[in-house]
Amino acid sequence: MSKLDVLAIGAHPDDVELGCGGTLALLARQGRRVGILHLTRGERGTRGTPAERDEEARRAAAALGAVELTFLDCGDGGLRSGEAEEDALIGLLRAFRPDLVLGPTPHDRHPDHGRAHALVEAACFYAGLANRARDRGPAHRPAAVFSYMQHDAFAPSFIVDVTTAWDAKVASLAAYRSQLYQEDKDSKDNKDSKDERDEAPITKVSTRGFRLAVEGRARHFGEMINAELGEPFWSRNPLAVRDPFDLLPGGVR
Repeated sequence: MSKLDVLAIGAHPDDVELGCGGTLALLARQGRRVGILHLTRGERGTRGTPAERDEEARRAAAALGAVELTFLDCGDGGLRSGEAEEDALIGLLRAFRPDLVLGPTPHDRHPDHGRAHALVEAACFYAGLANRARDRGPAHRPAAVFSYMQHDAFAPSFIVDVTTAWDAKVASLAAYRSQLYQEDKDSKDNKDSKDERDEAPITKVSTRGFRLAVEGRARHFGEMINAELGEPFWSRNPLAVRDPFDLLPGGVR
């Protein structure tokens, strides 16, 4: 494990890619060292197997330019956030030593997302206590923890212009063939995999409507900052700004 600039954490494989994939790709292209941590393997999900989702996650991470990918087994469909899980996450935070953590939203349609937020928030604080989990390495507390948007909307603290990195986000979503609707699902070259997907139960995220909504939301938040595509984030604390001019939107006023 190597020092990271940013660690993105999700409850399930595909949460990070859906919520902040464009931001991760943008940071990676700027030379930042980006890592992804999935708190479960999606083992209780309606579609796909843990092995399939593991491989999909690895392809998605590569598409975004992540240099590290790892998993914790916190229990899909009933995510655990006790002291043992906190200590496991503290160990990874101290190993990767990220300055920035991007994590799940505090409240969301999927109960695992809210539980994951509580786990991430607690572990990021406790990781800075020298006498907590002393066997997990020297203390380290990330400078900031920001939450990406999942199903439920919130008033964003800031929006990242991800227009130039949207292609990488699309490629990362295409990796999750067992979970997400694929634009090429009717092509002849993908007939076999299409048939396998069609046999699986339909879920909200496997529909074309959900796939269109992902882009629609990005266009909505992009328009708010005069950009083509944007990803919204929430911060519990006020944001530190060195130069107010960095906050001025571009585009047509």
